Amino acid sequence: MKKLLLTITLLLYGIITFAQENNYSVVKGNVGEKNVNISIINTNFGVSSDDNGDFIMALPRTDKQVGLLFTCIGYQDTLVSVTPNRDTINLNFKMKETFYMLEAVGVSADKIIVKSDPKYVMFDFEIFDDKIFVLQRKGNSLKECRILVQDLWLDAVDTIIVPNHIEPEKIIVDCTESCQLIGADSVYQVVKMNSSYELMFPAEKERYDKVLKDIIFFTDKYIYFNELQMDGYYSKFFRIGKESKEKEMMFVCDDTKSYRNIGEEKQWHKEYLEQLPPTFCGAFPTPEEWAVFVKVAWFHTKDNHLDVIDDTLYYFDHFNGKILTYDEGMNLLNECEITYPTEEDFWQHKVYKDKAFGKFYTIFGSTVNEIDVNTGKTSSVANANQWMTEKIIIYKGSLYAVTKKRNAMNMFESYIERIEL
Repeated sequence: MKKLLLTITLLLYGIITFAQENNYSVVKGNVGEKNVNISIINTNFGVSSDDNGDFIMALPRTDKQVGLLFTCIGYQDTLVSVTPNRDTINLNFKMKETFYMLEAVGVSADKIIVKSDPKYVMFDFEIFDDKIFVLQRKGNSLKECRILVQDLWLDAVDTIIVPNHIEPEKIIVDCTESCQLIGADSVYQVVKMNSSYELMFPAEKERYDKVLKDIIFFTDKYIYFNELQMDGYYSKFFRIGKESKEKEMMFVCDDTKSYRNIGEEKQWHKEYLEQLPPTFCGAFPTPEEWAVFVKVAWFHTKDNHLDVIDDTLYYFDHFNGKILTYDEGMNLLNECEITYPTEEDFWQHKVYKDKAFGKFYTIFGSTVNEIDVNTGKTSSVANANQWMTEKIIIYKGSLYAVTKKRNAMNMFESYIERIEL
């Protein structure tokens, strides 16, 4: 036992020494429980705490924030932000237990409604025709799927049984405002027949994607497109007149510098890891894992967003930090500075539109914020754990989300919730 402890001590000392001598920051500490997974958010790289709750990992030094997600069966997920700009960062805290008390129907607060079904796993949903269409599968089966139709208060009103020959991937409302079940090779439109909903005959998925590729929305006069290149680091917004058939360029976002930076970071990390003794490998992310992290945390695509309410166009220019408002004649009506933190890794890089109420929202950290498009300022309206949420839709003043996680029995448990904003 003494030899084992000595070996472990020397190994940990070796990792720390090597990391500090090679421009890495060592993150270590104790979380009070064994088998806690510690991962860099939005990546697959991570380590686990040992039997004593101790952990250690190495991160390349930077003055930018790195988000670490601590997860463990039976405990609340914990998100910690660190700045790895020094030799050692110590993190010591105790994981908090989670009490799994979900009933088939439960109201956890005046403004929150939660519903689950222990027999089914919810893996996608959409809102269409003032109804919620929840795509579910029975346990781990891919052959026993259904679409549960609920009203906006999460009460079931109908069920669509998905035939066994369909391999459902997701359910969407496309740019034509039609609800579509996307299968492995076909697309099925959801339509209302008399008083119930049904799946129509399939359309070829490849042709469907080709026809609607890059279209973001229609107006009475134009079809609007967003064409992405270089993994989204170069994007072009343009429109085509329905009558004239003429193409009109609107906005271009060129962030190819960030695209190159990712490649440079990956190469730099690879060269350092080539000096790494094999026994240290588990404490350091691979070049591929590091490239994924720097892509989503440091050099994320700017995700500029173009949308419409009535006949007014709103362009969220995250590259230049502005919200621009135009009429359809492209006359500038308003311009304001964006105030939400678009450079931080806790921002979700998404603008949500409540198309019923004509409002815009975004999420950073665990806070849902309404965006004032006239001033660029935001106001906090609710909390939502974006790291554990499969999908979020905001509609008629409420946030709807599907969350899936493992429970204390190590089984997947999923639920849909409605939060009044």
